[in-house]
Amino acid sequence: MRRSWLRSVRLPMLAGIVAASLAGGAPGARAESGVPQPGLADLVAKLTPSVVVINAKVLEPADTSGMNAAGTAASTTQEVSHTLFGSGFIIDPDGLIVSNNHVIDGAYDISVTFDDGTVARAELVGATKIGDIALLKVTLDRKLPAVSFGDSTHLRVGDPVVAIGNPLGFGFSVTTGVISALNRNISLSPFDDFIQTDAAINHGNSGGPLFNLQGQVIGVNTAIISPGADGGSVGLGFAIPAYNAKFVADELIKYGHVRAGTLGVEGQDVTSEIAKAAGLPADMTLDMNGRPGFGMIVTEVPDGSSGKAAGLREGDIVLSVGGVGVGDVRGFARLVAVQPLDKPVSLTIWRHDAKLTLNPVVTEWLSGEKLDQAAVSHTLARHTNNMDLGVTLAALTPQTRASHKLPADSPGVLVTAVAPFSVASDRGLKPGDVILKVQDGVVTRPEQVVGMVGNMMHADHSLVLVLVHNNSGQRWVAMPLPKQ
Repeated sequence: MRRSWLRSVRLPMLAGIVAASLAGGAPGARAESGVPQPGLADLVAKLTPSVVVINAKVLEPADTSGMNAAGTAASTTQEVSHTLFGSGFIIDPDGLIVSNNHVIDGAYDISVTFDDGTVARAELVGATKIGDIALLKVTLDRKLPAVSFGDSTHLRVGDPVVAIGNPLGFGFSVTTGVISALNRNISLSPFDDFIQTDAAINHGNSGGPLFNLQGQVIGVNTAIISPGADGGSVGLGFAIPAYNAKFVADELIKYGHVRAGTLGVEGQDVTSEIAKAAGLPADMTLDMNGRPGFGMIVTEVPDGSSGKAAGLREGDIVLSVGGVGVGDVRGFARLVAVQPLDKPVSLTIWRHDAKLTLNPVVTEWLSGEKLDQAAVSHTLARHTNNMDLGVTLAALTPQTRASHKLPADSPGVLVTAVAPFSVASDRGLKPGDVILKVQDGVVTRPEQVVGMVGNMMHADHSLVLVLVHNNSGQRWVAMPLPKQ
């Protein structure tokens, strides 16, 4: 299954689901009830221009087996270019776009298509593998229609939702449904808190927005469960909650990776039996979403951890972090992750039939930083190494003019070689093609092509038009330009 598409698994296995969510955040204000809502078609028309289709080109291994000269089996591993599809949405009029990390992971070329048909090359601002969020940037000569994150901490099962994305590569498709469940754990990270929806989500919806009826993004569509490796939607779609995605996006804007907090301790969920054995009152805590829970019981406090330094012990039950209730171990991890680094945070714990308050210092979770930096460097390496146009040029000769049925005085420059996985290769140029014009300028020598393309780059253009001739006729090709 292609990695930028939402993955499906054969139930009951969960290992093949793509996605993870990172961190939590402070609850926002709930949208006022009773506010008249626009018609759904009006809402969709307003939101669609803020959604984009993402095309990511990656290199994938292709195993080529055969017989060598001696007649024995031989196998070589080669790489082939492959285009993956996903979705995204604009969060800033200057061109910031949110998507999933798995949509662009390892891509050497990323482009986005807007609903009006505009295509633009995207640069990677930052990405997190554990949070499965990527932040992209496009530069156009106009402001873009942005959407805002809404409050995902007061959602209720049954709330209506709208999904817009690029399912199966069809682009800008709309589905509707309701929130089917909250705080879903699909075993992808220590922070899982997925919104489950029955709105039809398919391969290619990855990274697209899940809207409420106020037109706010309350989730990022990320994963599906489907019976069969290539199955489609069966009403089990999962979205990263907005408060997770917004925290991650803000961190990527500031640092290029996520600086998540930790106390260095391990724990497990407190069951009703553990709560009874520890003497916890039945109504002890509500989590940040108002859901009841018993907290997290500490299972391990390593030497050198900030939790150890503050006096946390094995068997302590953490009831709140920074005044916000802890429902389970994932809720604890999310709450700690978003705390200010290198500053103390107030923990309410239960120990020996009484409440205590500790103030451990939050330190940076370096394992997450390393994962994020590795993900970004992998993608950027592929991205930057393939930014040139990738063509070798030569002047036309009488022989090449004759073979292309061009007049003896015809202008043009011959393409003699095209680099694999280059921009030229992606746009369909082949050895033997003849470049007749660059923009509106006729070319007769290779240095003219180089000069004209260079002038476009220096003028900060993102695309250059090239008129190409071959035995099939003539066509205009829009070639993306590398950044200076």
